[in-house]
Amino acid sequence: MKEFEIWSEGYAATGERGFAMLHGKFPGETFDDAVEYANEHANLGAEKVTRERYRSDEHYKDRRSNWHIWACMLFDNEADARKSFG
Repeated sequence: MKEFEIWSEGYAATGERGFAMLHGKFPGETFDDAVEYANEHANLGAEKVTRERYRSDEHYKDRRSNWHIWACMLFDNEADARKSFG
């Protein structure tokens, strides 16, 4: 079992701005497992990314993450989380 950091990306909307944030480190065989663990044991509140969020199958296949919190994608490292809005 590995330990994964869970980061959410930053955002800018309606005059508000937020920066990338570390939610913690959680165990799992994969990042998806770690997010599911964090949802169950730490009330992370992450939701699975679905096809409906994207204009086409191509855009869905090119998504950067399988998880989001309030439309902010989740990542296993700070560098990827900071690519959008710091």
